[in-house]
Amino acid sequence: MSNTANTSPSTNPRAPAALNNLDKGTTKAYAADPAKLILDSETKEDGGQWLEHTTISTRDDTISFWKLFLDNWLYVVTYCSVFGSFGVCVGFLGPTVFDLGCQTHSDLKQMNWVFFVQLIMTLVGSISAGFMADRIPSHSLMLIGAVGVSLAMFVIPACNNLGALIFVLVVMGWCMGCLDCLANLKIIMMFGKNVGPFLQAMHCSYGIGAFVSPMIASAFLLNRDCSPYIDGFTIETPSYRSYSVNETGSEFSTVTLRIPPQPQRVFRYTHMSRLPKAFYILGGLQLCIAALVAYVIFQEKRGQLKPRNVAFDHGAQGHMLTPVKGFKVDRIGGWLRDTCCACGGREVILITMFTCLLLFVFDGLQSSFANYIYTYAHESGVKGLKKYEGAVLDASFWGLFAAGRLIAVPVASRFTASFMLAVNIIGCAVALLFTIIFRWSHVMIYIGTCSVGLFVSSMSPTVMSMAEQFIDINPSITTCLVVIAALGEALCPVIVGNLVVNTGPSSFLVFCFTFSVAAIFLYAALLMVGRQSEKFKASKPESFFWLSGKQLIVEGESTFIKPSSIKYYSRMSESDSNMEMGPMGSRDNLTENVGN
Repeated sequence: MSNTANTSPSTNPRAPAALNNLDKGTTKAYAADPAKLILDSETKEDGGQWLEHTTISTRDDTISFWKLFLDNWLYVVTYCSVFGSFGVCVGFLGPTVFDLGCQTHSDLKQMNWVFFVQLIMTLVGSISAGFMADRIPSHSLMLIGAVGVSLAMFVIPACNNLGALIFVLVVMGWCMGCLDCLANLKIIMMFGKNVGPFLQAMHCSYGIGAFVSPMIASAFLLNRDCSPYIDGFTIETPSYRSYSVNETGSEFSTVTLRIPPQPQRVFRYTHMSRLPKAFYILGGLQLCIAALVAYVIFQEKRGQLKPRNVAFDHGAQGHMLTPVKGFKVDRIGGWLRDTCCACGGREVILITMFTCLLLFVFDGLQSSFANYIYTYAHESGVKGLKKYEGAVLDASFWGLFAAGRLIAVPVASRFTASFMLAVNIIGCAVALLFTIIFRWSHVMIYIGTCSVGLFVSSMSPTVMSMAEQFIDINPSITTCLVVIAALGEALCPVIVGNLVVNTGPSSFLVFCFTFSVAAIFLYAALLMVGRQSEKFKASKPESFFWLSGKQLIVEGESTFIKPSSIKYYSRMSESDSNMEMGPMGSRDNLTENVGN
């Protein structure tokens, strides 16, 4: 990968003084951090690494995302399918809540717990998957999650009470968290800095799954709220009381009647619903995805399919290069610590923190809007908005959500993640602002819902792709991102639900708009901190808008070495230095000079 140079560093005018004085025996150059360089080296007794000839330069080498896909198509399809399975699990619960309430003899207030339980267990599953990713093969853990959600789908129709349903959703939620964390982790680790289009495609699969799931279920649903027949209800009937014969007219009054619970009607509605068929279809689809994961594991065991570290194969990791020959890692923890802190501990912490906050906002905004646009359509006083249109609004949101993520796949191969995220945040904020201003307009509710679904769709994968431009995302950081995102997805709907009950349905729109404004400030903070990272500076992007084809590669004869890469043994105190080096010559020449 590098060209041999026979020129001694003492004759090179570009070489630092320390290297020009090697023949005086005062200084030895060695690589203190061999993981940063690709070079032929020889380990000396002092543990250092002799530098022979190393080159880091940039050239215009346009990335072929299509070639990356063809090289790893089975992995990409598998991860997209797994994430689509995750979307199916998220999308089925909303439209089936009435039928599940009839099936379990639970009113709507009790059924609200199933949403919370599923989301909380998704959070727990993400955390546990992050911890187990280094101890259990990721694909095996992914297979457990895929089989778990499939079996849960088959078991749900047999749940005749709320406790049994919650137990099944606890298991399903944990498996969903595993799928969420592992799919994100594997695709980011595979493609590294070039993950943008693939991450968008994977999250597009989530949107498609969340859209298809209600469409399949809706054909089998009764959609009858059994709450009045479970708890009983009251009705008011008009009553007229006539005056005495000496007076004319009558007095109007109402009589309140208490209707007791009617379990026989709940039983009849339960058997009128064809809900089990919907879950059997969804469970069958999930089982096919589990079979695909099992096939990947089988092919890997046979040695016919090997994970390709395309970030290194295609030169996509910027300054993270292949370790030198002979470099070994004794403990995985040390490796994680080194890679996590490659750009500096403070930068990694700040960038991870701002990315986590943005994911909390984005996933919370998405979950709140998706869960409560149906309620808003029912409870708001929008002129001409029928109650059945809540389902239409919900489908419109998820349809544009899936379309937005599909559009983001080719867009991510042309535009930078920073520019895409700026457009998404501003577009979402403007759409919510107009929806609030014209909240009584029937047409504007549809326009706002579709616009929010379109702009919010690619926010989460884009901010993860943006963070990858600044730091190297490892399993620990991925776990943090997924956990905080799941936390926002679980907590924000609870907050919105309380606001809607206490202050009215319009507070739902105000909450979403407030989150979108907060995202603008968090985005600005992430951009400012990220542009100071060494990984970003090393890549030297040419434009804020367009992706650059310039890649950092090891080639040629001139060398740029980071401060952490070169140190000196000398009579003076050890110090780090920025250096630009010319060709250093062969090891034999260096040895002769040092020996003098």
